[in-house]
Amino acid sequence: MSVLTLIPAASDPFDAAEADVRARYVAAYLADDRAGDVIARDWTLYEIEMYDAANPDQPPLMDEIDALDTPAAA
Repeated sequence: MSVLTLIPAASDPFDAAEADVRARYVAAYLADDRAGDVIARDWTLYEIEMYDAANPDQPPLMDEIDALDTPAAA
C-alpha cells in the first residue's frame, strides 16, 4: 500500500519576498557607502526609515544598518 506524505514548504513565499526587500536595502546602502555617494546613501536611509515605519511588526531594518558600523567582539 502506498503512503503519501505531505512535505510543508520550507518557508512562506511572503517571508522570502520580505527578506529579499530587506537584503536589497542593505545592499543598496553598502553600495552607496562604498561609492562615497552621500546623497544616494542618505536617500537609501530615508527609504529604510519609511520601510520601518510601514512595517512596525518587523524588526527595525535601521538597527541592522546601524550595526554594520559596529566592530565585532574578538
